[in-house]
Amino acid sequence: MAIAGPLGVAATIPAVSEPVLTPLRMPAPAPRVLTIDAEDWFHVCGDGYYSDPRRWDGFVPRVEKTLGLLLEALSRGGHRATVFFLGWIARRYPQLVREAAGRGCEVGVHGDLHVRADEMTGDEFRDDLRRAKDAVEEAGGVSADVHRAAEWSIREPAAEALGALAAAGFRCDASMMPLSPLGSEANPSGPVRIDRGDWSLVELPPLSGAVLGRRLPLGGAWPFRVLPEPTLAAGERRFRDAGWPAVFTVHPWELDREHPSMDGLPALSRLVHFLGLRGFPARLERWLAKDRCVAVRDVLAKLRPA
Repeated sequence: MAIAGPLGVAATIPAVSEPVLTPLRMPAPAPRVLTIDAEDWFHVCGDGYYSDPRRWDGFVPRVEKTLGLLLEALSRGGHRATVFFLGWIARRYPQLVREAAGRGCEVGVHGDLHVRADEMTGDEFRDDLRRAKDAVEEAGGVSADVHRAAEWSIREPAAEALGALAAAGFRCDASMMPLSPLGSEANPSGPVRIDRGDWSLVELPPLSGAVLGRRLPLGGAWPFRVLPEPTLAAGERRFRDAGWPAVFTVHPWELDREHPSMDGLPALSRLVHFLGLRGFPARLERWLAKDRCVAVRDVLAKLRPA
């Protein structure tokens, strides 16, 4: 596009390049990847009360116990996972970051204050990311180059946040859902390399699949907690047989048998948050016993253009 520049000389505005997506696969069967969003029970997006960081120090913390139990269960079964830490958690509980790394897990970044990426300006996102990365790396004494946004809030391959991640040294993002309303049906269901201009990043979506005609995030949240286990197993098998890592996500608070009641949480948010929690610890134990879990870093080097 040409416009009149100073002194009437034509100047050209470079066009912003569209992202180029290269589907990635690995030898089948691909592995089962476990990710953990290391946050406490009150880190809820979009709720005017619980999402306010000014209130967080007034809540009774439970993440030390719940994440500790989860890490211990993984060690007993010989599993690895990628643990995405909030910067807020890393600053208050640096020993949890060190423990995760010491048990052989990969340490990643989950943002600083659990704010949705698409609700921040570009500058706000970069500042939040910098504070989180600095806190996580300082706490764990390790480099953190994998990322997940709060509530799957990097919604599309053209999102500005992906460029910010690449500029900050991240090599992989795991935030993009291939279904609405959390993402878009047009988003890739399997891993892709996203190239745009002078940066490149691998996007690793979670396990998803169709159930009764509707696409659901099979690898996390209430579908992982309540759908029939054979349905989840079939969805996982389809991904892995196609050479796609089956990415699952759990939160420490999902294993809390004494989870606070969260009075005042809106009805729909309460349903999504609490559905299936009672039986989830036993379900997760059965799930872990069926196969070995690996971390994101264990699959990145094995992915190749499809």
